[in-house]
Amino acid sequence: MADASWDGDELCLVCGPKNPSGLNLRFFADAEGARAEGSVPEHLQGYHGTTHGGIVAAILDEAMYYAIAAQGSTWVATGELTVRYHRPLPCGTPFSVEAQCLRSTRRFAKACASLRCEGAEVATATGLFLPVPHHDQGPKGE
Repeated sequence: MADASWDGDELCLVCGPKNPSGLNLRFFADAEGARAEGSVPEHLQGYHGTTHGGIVAAILDEAMYYAIAAQGSTWVATGELTVRYHRPLPCGTPFSVEAQCLRSTRRFAKACASLRCEGAEVATATGLFLPVPHHDQGPKGE
């Protein structure tokens, strides 16, 4: 898998390398999908020591975006996100997230993702992504 980082997205909560309050995840992607590893700092917790569910959803959403972007659909935004939570994600504990693009057309893309911690599935998601107008910047190499 190749580094799928963005040149112009330095402050993204999930993947921005210059966001001092963010997760700073580094995504890798190819035709098979996208993957990242990391841990969630305590300042993003919900209840004591447990990652806020919205942060888990954001990680899954971002992974699906990178899986879709690896298929060439770089300018999409989340139109629908469905998350199923299986167990809490402890803050500070290493996790991995993987996503695959299920379908990509000119009008939409569908993807799925899974977040795992200590060998157990924490949460899964599916998403529908819609095209948005182009911007000046894109993933490295685009």
